[in-house]
Amino acid sequence: MSEAKKKRSMYAVHFAIMVLIPVVFSFLPCPGVVTPYGMKVLGVFVSLVYGWTFINLLLPSLFGAVALALTGYGSVQDVFLAMFANSTVLMMMFGVLAFAAVEQTGAGDWMIAKLLGSSLAKKNPVFVIEIFFVIFILGNIFGLVWFLYFALLPLMYKMLIKCGYGKGDKFNALFLCGCLMFGQIGMSIFPFLGWSLMTVGTMTALTQVPVATNAYMAMMVLLIVVGMITYPFFMKLMGCDFSKLAGVDVEATFGAAMKSEGGKLTQAQSLAIWSVVIFVILVVLASMLGAKVPALGWLNTTVGVLGLMILLWLFVCAMKVDGKPLLDMGKAAAGFSWDMLILIAVALLVSNALTATETGISAFVASILGPVFAGLHPLVFLLAIGAVTIVLTNVSNNIAICFIMINIVASMYNSGFSVNITAAALVISVTSVFVAYLTPAASMPGALMHAATEVNTSSTLYKMVGAMMVYGFLLLAIIVVPYVLF
Repeated sequence: MSEAKKKRSMYAVHFAIMVLIPVVFSFLPCPGVVTPYGMKVLGVFVSLVYGWTFINLLLPSLFGAVALALTGYGSVQDVFLAMFANSTVLMMMFGVLAFAAVEQTGAGDWMIAKLLGSSLAKKNPVFVIEIFFVIFILGNIFGLVWFLYFALLPLMYKMLIKCGYGKGDKFNALFLCGCLMFGQIGMSIFPFLGWSLMTVGTMTALTQVPVATNAYMAMMVLLIVVGMITYPFFMKLMGCDFSKLAGVDVEATFGAAMKSEGGKLTQAQSLAIWSVVIFVILVVLASMLGAKVPALGWLNTTVGVLGLMILLWLFVCAMKVDGKPLLDMGKAAAGFSWDMLILIAVALLVSNALTATETGISAFVASILGPVFAGLHPLVFLLAIGAVTIVLTNVSNNIAICFIMINIVASMYNSGFSVNITAAALVISVTSVFVAYLTPAASMPGALMHAATEVNTSSTLYKMVGAMMVYGFLLLAIIVVPYVLF
């Protein structure tokens, strides 16, 4: 049998298995409090992971949307309306288009060329990686997640390809996931803002024990510092090649983007960059000062990030240089990754459906974990909470898992179990977000990593993220254990 026939044959086999998985799950007995509906949704989730792994991104995603409707979630129309009514999906769609002018004008290549051509990068390519880590940390602290995801990440994909890293290279997976990991830690650094406000606030409300803010923030800063020192060594341990970053011929690779004399920005490139800078400033100011300045408050609540994205999109389409718009919508539409959009829409919807109250799955997980944790030493309990949360957030909705773990900790503490609440809040805050890229349904960043098919493959991501889960657990233990013991 020829190689082509073998591939077609295996494709048919994989497709048949993907279709059969939800059918089989619908006939399996329901464990514990899991409902028949929950088993059907679980079957759709498993079939999606199988299809994304062995077929492609688009076909399993479309199948999963239809299969979810057959579970009793609603009609096919209800499913697709729910998919594209999600604010995250809308922001992705408009964000990709709004920031596309940076790439089309060559402004993105210009910035990357300046970074890779710097003496710092030539001295040690690790500095380049650390710079991106810092950008992601600061970006998440200031609420610029959408800029990082839809403007910066696509530029980084191009950078990796132009530097000579092939599809599925270990370096691609660990570098990109590392940036996301440090960004997520940055998002969790303040117990009174963002993600940590939710986790710390819930823990405090349930236990009536205030979290030690100074200790929490000190541990988070230490986590970032130790992580930034050790992560490059972890990458080298996993076999990553850093030399391509240092050895890239910047002029030959990025010369087309540096057209002006002396490598200065062209007018189009300058406008593209400054439009994004103004967007970023407005988002940060509206978020931080919206409660104090009425105009910024209106901008934050009425226009919002999505509205600002649309305004940016309108600007780059309308603004012309030498008779040409900054953004050619024909090119942007032709290059738009619909498979990525549908993948993210389906992954988010199925993940939310999986952990909804009606499935009984979250309650079942909690009923199993509670008794298991009850007999552990407080420190071992904290480490176990961290390990289990890391694993579960890679296969399920991280928000649901986060609240399950918070409720388990609070319930045991209120029953007399002596656990350090500050350490517990930090462990759950971090482990529920910082390494959640194993499957597309694990998190929004996880979906982005699997959808970046020009630089990543699912098989490489499974291996590298698996190793990252171990690294992340050890990194957390290095910080938490001394705090609890001393």
